[in-house]
Amino acid sequence: MAEMVAAQIFNNQEGLKRNYVYGSVTTGSVWRFLKLQDNHIYIDNQEYFIDKLENILGILISMVSEETT
Repeated sequence: MAEMVAAQIFNNQEGLKRNYVYGSVTTGSVWRFLKLQDNHIYIDNQEYFIDKLENILGILISMVSEETT
């Protein structure tokens, strides 16, 4: 979360308007996703296991796609 806040500060200082900063926490086999909006952090309640790689990749792709549109 600290890195997400740092990214938000950096983006603001550089004049990069971003609605969200996304993040993830992983052990390598278990993933959890986060979103920072303004001063609020949202943590996905669901854990995503590596055997469902298509779900993890789908989330990562949607995070990147949202920021580039």
